[in-house]
Amino acid sequence: SKLWDTLQGEAIEFGNLIHEMMAKIITGNDVIKVIGQYEQQGVVDTQQAKSIQIDIDKIVNHPTLKKYYANDVTIYNEREIVDVDNQILIPDRLVFDADNDVTIIDYKTGKPSKSYHQQLLRYERVLKSMNFKVAKKLLIYINEEILVEEV
Repeated sequence: SKLWDTLQGEAIEFGNLIHEMMAKIITGNDVIKVIGQYEQQGVVDTQQAKSIQIDIDKIVNHPTLKKYYANDVTIYNEREIVDVDNQILIPDRLVFDADNDVTIIDYKTGKPSKSYHQQLLRYERVLKSMNFKVAKKLLIYINEEILVEEV
């Protein structure tokens, strides 16, 4: 409750909203439809919707990331996987290519942190135990600029 009506509170709320929208976006073609749903439901106004669309377009059209939002890959957003300790892990986005190699993508707002690297390494360990080959592990920081960090 201390964060209500603060800049930090707004930043957290914005981060959660973007994260929620990204979970519904399979390909770049879904961006307008997903944002439109939030606008129709009154979650965001027209001005906010335009601003969010610019941010999300920067992700799905980013030169490094564009192929992970294409039509020719298999996507699993927010899919639960269980590790050897029976803990449930939920990577933001798993992208499988034609060879069934997987790229792990996790979205973050705020500053880069080493703890995020550990999180991706844990996802990788579990996927490898399931006999998947992990091609890449990417952290996408959604701020004024989009920063892509390969782990």
